[in-house]
Amino acid sequence: MCALMAGSEAAAPRGPCGPWLCLLVALALDVLRVDCDQEPSDPVYLPAALELLDAPEHFRVQQVGRYPPANSSLGSRSETFLLLQPWPRAQPLLRASYPPFATQQVVPPRVTEPQQRPVPWDVRAVSVEVAVTPAEPHARVLFHLRGQDWSLGPGSLPCARLHATHPAGTAHRACRVQPSLGACVVELKFPSHWFSQGSVTRAELAYTLEPSAEGPGGCGPGGEQAPGEQALPVGSVELRPVDPPQSQEVPLDEAVTLRVPDVPVRPGQHFSATLLLQHNFTASVLTLRIKVKKGLHVTAARPAQPALWTAKLDRFKGSKHHTTLITCHRAGPTGPDSSSPLELSEFLWVDFLVDNGTSGGVAVTRPVTWQLEYPGQAPEAEKDKMVWEILVSERDIRALIPLAKAEELVNTAPLTGVPRRVPVRLVTVESGGTLVEVTEHIGCESANAQVLQVSEACDAVFVAGKESRGARGVRVDFWWRRLRASLRLTVWAPLLPLRIELSDTTLEQVRGWRVPGPAEGAPEPEASMAEEAERRARSCRLQYQRATVRFLVPFAAHPLDGGHRLTHLLGPDWLLDVSHLVAPHARVQDPRVASLEGGRVLVGREPGVTSIEVRSPLSDSILGEQALAVADDKVSVLDLRVQPVMGISLALSRGTAHPGEVTATCWAQSALPASKQEVALSLWMSFSDHTLAPAELYDPRDLGLSVSAEEPGAVLPAEERGDQLRVVVSGAGPEGLPLHVSLHPPEPCRRGRHRVPLASGTAWLGPPPAPTLASALPSSPARSSPATEASVGGEGRAAGSAGGSGGVRGKFEGAEEEAGNEEAEAREEEEEEEEMVPAPQRITNLELGMYALLGIFCLAILIFLVNGVVFVLRYQRKEPPDSATDPASPQPHNWVWLGTDQEELSRQLDRQAPGPPKGERGCPCESGGGEALTTATVPAAGTASSSSTLARKEAGGRRKRVEFVTFAPAPPAQPPEEPVGAPAVQSILVAGEEDIRWVCEDMGLKDPEELRSYMERIRGSS
Repeated sequence: MCALMAGSEAAAPRGPCGPWLCLLVALALDVLRVDCDQEPSDPVYLPAALELLDAPEHFRVQQVGRYPPANSSLGSRSETFLLLQPWPRAQPLLRASYPPFATQQVVPPRVTEPQQRPVPWDVRAVSVEVAVTPAEPHARVLFHLRGQDWSLGPGSLPCARLHATHPAGTAHRACRVQPSLGACVVELKFPSHWFSQGSVTRAELAYTLEPSAEGPGGCGPGGEQAPGEQALPVGSVELRPVDPPQSQEVPLDEAVTLRVPDVPVRPGQHFSATLLLQHNFTASVLTLRIKVKKGLHVTAARPAQPALWTAKLDRFKGSKHHTTLITCHRAGPTGPDSSSPLELSEFLWVDFLVDNGTSGGVAVTRPVTWQLEYPGQAPEAEKDKMVWEILVSERDIRALIPLAKAEELVNTAPLTGVPRRVPVRLVTVESGGTLVEVTEHIGCESANAQVLQVSEACDAVFVAGKESRGARGVRVDFWWRRLRASLRLTVWAPLLPLRIELSDTTLEQVRGWRVPGPAEGAPEPEASMAEEAERRARSCRLQYQRATVRFLVPFAAHPLDGGHRLTHLLGPDWLLDVSHLVAPHARVQDPRVASLEGGRVLVGREPGVTSIEVRSPLSDSILGEQALAVADDKVSVLDLRVQPVMGISLALSRGTAHPGEVTATCWAQSALPASKQEVALSLWMSFSDHTLAPAELYDPRDLGLSVSAEEPGAVLPAEERGDQLRVVVSGAGPEGLPLHVSLHPPEPCRRGRHRVPLASGTAWLGPPPAPTLASALPSSPARSSPATEASVGGEGRAAGSAGGSGGVRGKFEGAEEEAGNEEAEAREEEEEEEEMVPAPQRITNLELGMYALLGIFCLAILIFLVNGVVFVLRYQRKEPPDSATDPASPQPHNWVWLGTDQEELSRQLDRQAPGPPKGERGCPCESGGGEALTTATVPAAGTASSSSTLARKEAGGRRKRVEFVTFAPAPPAQPPEEPVGAPAVQSILVAGEEDIRWVCEDMGLKDPEELRSYMERIRGSS
C-alpha cells in the first residue's frame, strides 16, 4: 500500500492549480509514509516456556524498550540468557516446551574456547614466573578450572598443553587437571641456546585444551607444530642471560647495612649474609653479635678486604639458642678513595648452614638476631637489635596463588537479602610442578570493603547486601608466611530503583465476560434446573483485564578511582530480569483493587488506583514502584489471533557482548497435519483499547473455548494434559484445513444459555489459501455446512480429581444443530442487558492518517466559508453617506448627554445658538406623568447644524439632567433668501414615574420620605 501510494506521486496533475495540488498531495503522501514507516509490530510472541538446565546461575536479559524482541511473532519467540558461572562438569541444556511438544539443545561453547575443538571447560591460566635465567630456565603456568564442582571420574578432566614460542624455536609440554583441586601446573624448560643471544628476549606463552588420554601423565604425546589460531594466550616471559640478585638490604645503624637473601632456603643448604660499610667509617674495631636458634649455624666470617680488616669468630652454645661473636679489627690505613663518603662497600661475609630435617616437612621461619657495637657509635643505637627471619622449607616454593570459582560476581544481595559467596583456595606452587593447598596461618584483607568483603577464615569472598557500589578488578590480598598474592574480581551492583514493566497499566472491564464467583449458598433440593442456572449466573462477577509483570534492573561497576563513569553489564541499554528473585517481596498496595498471582500476573479486582511495590528484605525500603489503575470502563475482545502448534523447533546462538550471552529462538511447526495429529492452539486476545494478551494469563476455568471445522469428523477430542487448548485433527487435504475458534464466557455465567461468542478467530493447518478464497470464508464459526466442534473450558474442577488438576473439559456436538440453537438463542437474548454486540474493528494507522487528512481539508473549507459570510455581512451594513443623492432621506445622529453642571451646559448651548425665552423653559418634573412633548423651533445660525435641548427646570441646586439632541443633516446648498431647515428639538417635559424616580434618586433624594414628598409636589404641579 505504501509503495503504491509513493508511486502515485509522479502522476500529479498539471494546470493552473497544479503547484498547490502537488503540494497538498506531497503533504498527504508524507503523512501516510510516516504512518507506514512508524507502524510498530504488535507485541505478540509464542508463549512457549524457555528454560536453562544444569546452569548454576543465569538471568534473562533484554534491551530497554525491546520486549518482546523484534524477531518475535505469533508463531515464534526469542529470549536472551546470560550465564555467569562457567560449567566444567557438563554443557547446560536449553529446553523449549509448549505442551505437549518439547525440544532441547546443548548450549554452544563460549566464544573464548577453541573453535576447532570445542571443549566444555572454563580454564584460568596463571603464569608463575615473570622472568627466567640460565640458572632457573623453567617457566611454570598454573591451569585452574572455574565454575561448579567437577566430576571425579577418571578421564573426565581435560589436559592443558603449554606452547612457548621464541625466535629461536618452540617448546611444548602438557599436564592433566587433578580432581582434588581442579588444577595442574606445567613446568616447561627452555633450551639453553635461547639465552645465548646476550640480551633480554621474550617468549610468548599460549595453551590449548584437549581431552585426557591414556599414557604417561594422562595426556597424549601432542605435536611439536605451532599451536595455530586455536591456542589461547597466557602472556610472555623474559629470558635474562644473567641471574638477578634476590636479596634485600636492611640498615643496622647509620653506617652499617645488612644484605640478606630474599628466597626460602632448604635443609642442608649454605647461604651467606653481607655487611656493608660507608666509606667515611673511621672506627678501628667492630663487634657483631649474632643469635640463632638450634638448627641454624654460623660457619664462617670472611672479610671482603683481608688487607684492611681481620675477623675473629667465637661461638657460645645454649639450651635453645647459639650465640656467635665476630670481632673485626682494622689491619691497615684506608687508602685514598674518590667515591662518595656515603657510598656503601662490602665489608664482611657471614656464612650460614641449615641442618637437615629442620623444617619437618613444613615451611617454618627461623629468626636471626643481629646486634652491632663499635667505638663512636650513637648511644641510642648501642642496644638496638635487628631480627631477620629466614624461611626454611624442604619444598622449593615458588609462588602463592589464590584459586576462585568465579572472577565476577553479580550482587543480588540487596534484592534478596541472601549473601553471595565465591569460594577461594590458596595453593603453593613448588619446583617440579607440585601443588599444595594452604589452610593455616593465612592472612587476608579486601582493598575496598564497600565493594567486596572477605571471610575471617580467608576461604571465601562475599557480598552481604550492605555494599554501596560495584567495581571492576577489585583487589583482595592474601599472605602466608613471607609469600603474598592478590586476587582480582569484578562485582556488578544493581542500579536502583527497579523497573517494573506492565504489559498494561490500565485494566478495564471486559464487556460481556463474567466469571464464576464465590457461591452465595447451598442449592435448594427442590429448586429446578432453570432456577439453579439462574442462581449460578447471579453469582458471577465481572472479568477485568490481566497484565504480565516483569521486574528489571541494570547492573554496573563503578570505577576504582572514584569517578562517575560506569561500566554496565552487557551494555548501558541492557536490563536483567530479576523477577524470580524479587517476586516474593512484591505486593500490591491495595489488594482490593488488584492482586499478583505467582508474582508474574496482575489481576484486576475492582475499580481504583494503586501501585505495585517491591520492598527490601534488609531495610524495608522501597526498591521499586509502579502505579496502575483498574477502570470501570468497558472494553471488547475484538478478535482472537490463533496459532496452531504441531511441534517446536529451537535454535541457539552465542552473543558477543559477554562470553555467557546465549540467544534462544523457538518457533511453532505448522505444516500440513498427518492423520490423528495432535494440535495445540496458541491464542492471543485483541482488545478494543489496542492491547493484546495471551490466553495463558487467564484462568482456564474462566475461558469457554470452542473449535470447529468444516469437514465432518475433522476435530477429535484430545487427552487432558495441562491447560493448553489442544485438539486432534484426523487429517487435512492438500489445500489445508481451517479451524474456527470462538471465545465464550464460562458455562455457569451464560445467561439464558446465551452463546454469542465474545470473539472468534481462524487458524489454518497447512498452507493458507489464496486471497480470493480467504475473503469468501465467513469469520463466524457458526456454519450451515456440516462441521464438527469441540468446546473447551468454562467448567469447574471436579471435587475428586487427582491432585486438583484437570480444569479443561471437552464435548462434541453436531455443527448444524449447534448453529441452529445459537441463532435461536441469539434472537431470544437480543433484549438482555449483557447481550454482546459485535465490536468495531480496529482502525489501522493508515486509515487514521487518511481520516486526519480528510478532517484537515474539511476544516480548511469550513474556515473559508465562515470568513466569507462574515465579510459579506460586515460590508453590507456599512454604506458611505451621500446627502446629495437623496436630500429628503434623513440621516439623524442622536447624541445623549448626561450632565450635572447646569452652568457649563448653558454656556455651551449659548455659544451655539440664542436660548429660548424664559417662559418656554420647563422642567420635566413639572408635568404630569404623561408623554406630551413640546416642540420649539429655533432659527439656524448659518448652514451648520443647530442643536436643541430639553426644557430645563432651574428650581433648586445642581441636578442631573438627561438631554437628547438630534442633528438633522444639512440640505443641499440653496440661495440665501430661501429658509434653511432648522434642527428639530424635542424636549421631554414630563416623564414616567419610574424614570422620575430614577432621576430623583440620582439627585440625592434617597430617603423614602423625601422621595414621597418630591413625587407629590410633581403630581401637584402637573
